[in-house]
Amino acid sequence: MKKTMKFWDLVALEVGMTIGAGIFIYMPIASQSAGVGTIMAFVVAFVPMSIIMINVMLLGSTLPTTGGTFKYGAFLFSPKVAFLGLWAYLFGAFVGLFPLNALALASYMKGIWDGISLVPVALIILTFFYVVNLMGLKMASRVEIISVALLFIAIAIYTVPGIGRIEASNFEGVFAKGIGSIIYASALLTFTFAGSNAVIELGGEVENAKKNLPLSVIFSLTVVLTCYLLMAAVSFGIGGKLLEGGTLNDVASNYLSGFLFYVFAFGGPILAIATTINATYMWGTRSLLALCKLRVFPSKLGLVNKRGTPWVLLTIIWLLSSIMLISVGESGLNLFAAFASIGGIAVIIPTMFAVFKLKKNETLRKMAPAIVKKKWFIFIPILGVVFSIVIMLILLYQVGVDFSTSFFLFFIVWEVIGMIYFIFRLRYLDRMEKNVFSENDLSVFDD
Repeated sequence: MKKTMKFWDLVALEVGMTIGAGIFIYMPIASQSAGVGTIMAFVVAFVPMSIIMINVMLLGSTLPTTGGTFKYGAFLFSPKVAFLGLWAYLFGAFVGLFPLNALALASYMKGIWDGISLVPVALIILTFFYVVNLMGLKMASRVEIISVALLFIAIAIYTVPGIGRIEASNFEGVFAKGIGSIIYASALLTFTFAGSNAVIELGGEVENAKKNLPLSVIFSLTVVLTCYLLMAAVSFGIGGKLLEGGTLNDVASNYLSGFLFYVFAFGGPILAIATTINATYMWGTRSLLALCKLRVFPSKLGLVNKRGTPWVLLTIIWLLSSIMLISVGESGLNLFAAFASIGGIAVIIPTMFAVFKLKKNETLRKMAPAIVKKKWFIFIPILGVVFSIVIMLILLYQVGVDFSTSFFLFFIVWEVIGMIYFIFRLRYLDRMEKNVFSENDLSVFDD
């Protein structure tokens, strides 16, 4: 893989990956549960996710590699647990993330062009960014930078005039829907800070990764939290009730009109969600590509075209996501959001356990940032593990409550099938004497 990703490419990827889903999709969904308490839920969600992202940053700067989400968990903790996490991510991608973003983007477009049909337009959106990413990571990252720049213009149009119209009385009743609603909303919103995790999928393609990875994560998290709180304050301070039953466009229509409204409606939700879809295509295949190179999946699935794109894997993701979108239809937005969050946190859990190895392994300790050598460092991975597991359990419980146990059981069956496949595949690799998981060799992180 060529090292084509620079600092601003990383920041654009991280910000584009998070803000689209965070504000324009997840905030209206979370508000249905927590109301104005969603503002507090953002803060509550940021605390555990900042700890989790610190752990991710430490691994990424120590061992920059392509497909790091799987590799860190598999070679520094447990291959089986890492595979289960990645298998859950795949479920969350096909049954959640891709159809969620495409359907949400189509919904916002319908707010401008009322006559469009949601599912066909969502399919066109998935296909468009699939084609963009077939043209290579460099092209996709340039599209991301331009889109994120336009996104910040739209956010300024929404927040600057909106701040002056906030009514303090609209912030009353933060706990009106109960503390449980805020806890669930915060668990759902943790996914909105997880975009920075994408960079460890591209670590092998990052220029000066040891410096640029941690700096980009710190910078993007700060930017994202600031944007979230500003937009949440405006949204609930002006039209919280409108938000609970609609979108940010409904809030914006209260004080924006004409040209400014259309600039926001296009440059805000439409571009924000578009950048999330594009960014997800950019990093979503990298751990799968790593599994192909490690022979967990057939090597032919990892074929890369002349532009460096794993086109077979990209095509599979596009195809399965499109099938799920057609099967569930336009009523599946909340379900897609729940499973996207579950997949996003499940894939991180093995990575949290892997961070302990930075302290225990002498070679890694020498390569790792100075913070790893501190005596109190052990609390960072402990908190990362605890937070990620608790978030996962809350989300799974809520899926059973909100969408019936059939969806919960569907997820469990999926995981069991994945575990059976992986066990038999390991036995096959043992017979072929190609099981790299039985070796304690850090060369697997070299790209």
